[in-house]
Amino acid sequence: MDGYPDLVIDSSKRLLEHLSTFPKVLAEQKDKFDEFIDMLEKGKAIHVFGVGRSGAVALCFAIRLKHFEKDLGHKVWWLGDEVREKVERGDILVIFSGSGETAEAYFVAKKGKEAGAKLILITSYPESSIGEISDLVIRLPGGMEKAKGWKYLEAQVSNSEFYGGGEFELMAYLLQETLIMAIGKYKSISKGAVIREHFRDS
Repeated sequence: MDGYPDLVIDSSKRLLEHLSTFPKVLAEQKDKFDEFIDMLEKGKAIHVFGVGRSGAVALCFAIRLKHFEKDLGHKVWWLGDEVREKVERGDILVIFSGSGETAEAYFVAKKGKEAGAKLILITSYPESSIGEISDLVIRLPGGMEKAKGWKYLEAQVSNSEFYGGGEFELMAYLLQETLIMAIGKYKSISKGAVIREHFRDS
């Protein structure tokens, strides 16, 4: 049996092999990214939300996107904060949900749509409850299929190499980092502008 250090290295290699499909996943949805940047540029404000591990990735996206506020020309809000602006007509709401069925995420999505916001969903299941009310859906593999009866404990012992269905969160983190890099280049945002925002935060 391999020692733990060998298992660490082996696991890292298997992860990289698994993630080699990521560019193809995005290329199959290339047209959606024109719509994505158009929505962000035209929105009055951008609100981001997610629950659990999907929420952790969504929060990373909100933090990174907030550094671009001045260049985008409108505010970015994390809906998990106590102090935030409410979602209004003309705003953009971005939700990360692997299953597209998480109750709290669906509640936020539904309220956002009722307020007149445009909804962008990052998910594994475009036909999910949140997907059905979304204006734009970007699909990533690996989310737990709650809509078809998945239970949390069953997901922990699935045939996937990931413990507890971590594939979606890993792909979602890569996506948010990819989107931030592309936005920065598309809008010609200097890295110095981001550094200044970091100093302002501290």
